[in-house]
Amino acid sequence: MAKSPKRATSYYPELADAVLRLLRERPHRADELARRLGIAGDPERKQELLGTLDWLHAQGLVRRGSRRRYSLHMLEDSPSVEGTLSIEHGIGIVRSGHPDYPEIVIRRHHLGTALPGDRVCVRPLRETSRRKPRGEVISILHRSHHLISGTVEYDGTFFFLVPDDESYYVDFLLPPDKLKGARHGDKVLARFSRWTDPSKSPEAEVVEVLGRAGDPRTEFASVLREFALPSRFPPEVEEEVQRLAHPPTVDERARRRDFRDEVTFTIDPEDAKDFDDALSIRRLPNGNLLLGVHIADVSFYVPEGSATDLEAFKRGTSVYLVDRVIPMLPEVLSTDICSLVPEQDRLTFSVLMEFTPEGSLQRYELCESVIRSRRRFTYPEVQHIIETGKGPYAEQILLLHHLAQTLRRRRFSEGGIDFETVELTFQLDEQGFPIAVLPKGRTDATSLVEECMLAANRTVTRFVYDRSRQWGFSEPLPFLYRIHDIPDPAKLQEVLHILRALGLPIRTPPRTSSEWAELLTLLEGRPERLILHQLLLRAMAKAVYSPHNIGHYGLGFAAYAHFTSPIRRYPDLIIHRLLKEYVQPRKPSVRRLRRLQSYLEQAGEHCSQREQLAVEAERASVKVAQTLLASRLLGRRFRGTVTGLTSFGLFVLLDGCLVEGLLPLRAMPEDFYTFDERRYRFVGKRTRQSFTLGTRVKVQIARVDLKRRHIDLRLVAVPHGSTGGGTS
Repeated sequence: MAKSPKRATSYYPELADAVLRLLRERPHRADELARRLGIAGDPERKQELLGTLDWLHAQGLVRRGSRRRYSLHMLEDSPSVEGTLSIEHGIGIVRSGHPDYPEIVIRRHHLGTALPGDRVCVRPLRETSRRKPRGEVISILHRSHHLISGTVEYDGTFFFLVPDDESYYVDFLLPPDKLKGARHGDKVLARFSRWTDPSKSPEAEVVEVLGRAGDPRTEFASVLREFALPSRFPPEVEEEVQRLAHPPTVDERARRRDFRDEVTFTIDPEDAKDFDDALSIRRLPNGNLLLGVHIADVSFYVPEGSATDLEAFKRGTSVYLVDRVIPMLPEVLSTDICSLVPEQDRLTFSVLMEFTPEGSLQRYELCESVIRSRRRFTYPEVQHIIETGKGPYAEQILLLHHLAQTLRRRRFSEGGIDFETVELTFQLDEQGFPIAVLPKGRTDATSLVEECMLAANRTVTRFVYDRSRQWGFSEPLPFLYRIHDIPDPAKLQEVLHILRALGLPIRTPPRTSSEWAELLTLLEGRPERLILHQLLLRAMAKAVYSPHNIGHYGLGFAAYAHFTSPIRRYPDLIIHRLLKEYVQPRKPSVRRLRRLQSYLEQAGEHCSQREQLAVEAERASVKVAQTLLASRLLGRRFRGTVTGLTSFGLFVLLDGCLVEGLLPLRAMPEDFYTFDERRYRFVGKRTRQSFTLGTRVKVQIARVDLKRRHIDLRLVAVPHGSTGGGTS
């Protein structure tokens, strides 16, 4: 008797997609499915079908009834949920405002023809223990109109667009009449056309040919187009700012508080071009310190509703890419008339705060002002003065440093969380190629400025609450807060699971400031400390702008706003306008307050979206720079640190060049690695060699894919003692 073909042990993606589409129509028996799929006469394919059905059943995606009748396993009375689709590490995530399903995981075979950024309708599937709610896309409500940057490839028959953004999980077919002159190897910007069948490729059309792939200027320009960032200001704005940008008049200076005789100065990065905050400090006869934070009065030069204002609102924020800055305001304002350059009269809005030696705020004052900065300091210059006690205006800088340290300690004792982060700065050659990368961490100088700005931002919210009571309002005056919600419980639990697997004695999620401080103290001295800080940060909610105050969890503030950077952030410009209205003795009408509240609802949502887009564009720009840098280091060997584990490999951050690449499991020699979930590590079946977060390795840059901004590594060696717990 002949043996039947072996039952498949895993599903076949195309077969699973087809089965699920048929089961959405109605329940089917296995033989009915085989007939409808056209494989009834193929025993091997029928066995693949049965194996796929077994897999779908084991995953809880289909129900198997009597007579082997299969049906889609939906939640009973499950509601449809609407949200925007994002793709993270190949997995779809739909976030919505639904109380029961705020975040639903969508596997590849349940995406249908949905793409990142699409507004979709999702039906939840059956939940299983230890898993987030899962679902399937049942309809696409609105297609994203984002342009897609990528590289054109020709396979001898068809042209395809290979997207730069890895969240696009498919390549796009480019019809010959939609190429716009693009050739194989060109970097282009394309627009999605249509996609009706998930078993076929989606179609797109070329909008703009950016240049040859691999050219640094082309690669960086693709980020600009990918996120629809403007390269220039409209002509009407350029014309208008020439009229608006005039030195302060005698009458305007006379109307304001005059701080030109006060010692004020700016402290900024070495490459900064716009200076929107200046500091002053002096000791009072009672022993307290009077801190002055003087912010460029952009609102004086940008009238509400003007062409410049409308363009600034549209942009929402300046965007800091590796090779350029996309400013919120034209340079004649941002780097000239509004910038607090030395030895020039500049209009400002000042917050004066009197602090006790213990850092307690005793009184404050807000006023329109004029200053004349004495000096432009860089962070390294101020750091040198703090360390040596010598240099220009050393007395004031040392007072500021002492106050900042006091405020910092007080902030953490009252609920602030001290996460450690590192930013990267790239050096480019004349052709635009990255030739070096430098990490930027926290110093005493950066902390000095940070604490002064935090104090001013916090104080303006206190003023709004105080003013509301003075005017007899039961609710606070309309204001645009910077809010930060509590961490997502599910995400925090995932991170805590990893920390426990690494041997950290954590029982319950941290809630209070002391519990967070205790947790972060446990990480001190561990080589993977920065990696774990990043994991914890990802578990945090995103800070956003809103007229509804819920406090700022990360800072530990009951109320907080962004006031100190109106040159580069539109919410700060809004705050300045509101403060100017609220410092007046006459209180606004109820009708005016209602209009403000309605405006702030819309402005908060828009500015939050623009900020998130800027963050994503800046990350993409860094990824381009890292990939370009790696392309010139192909074949070089580096020591590195494991920063992440996935089902398909390890992410490794390379020493020196600070490039992160993927070490695929298939590239790990002479062993088969399995994932030990309990201890969060990969373990070699033969050698028992283990890899976890913080493990030190020696790798070689094996492959660089500029199209997808992807770097593959090859394992060379594991230094002695690097197999467990991230030791080196």
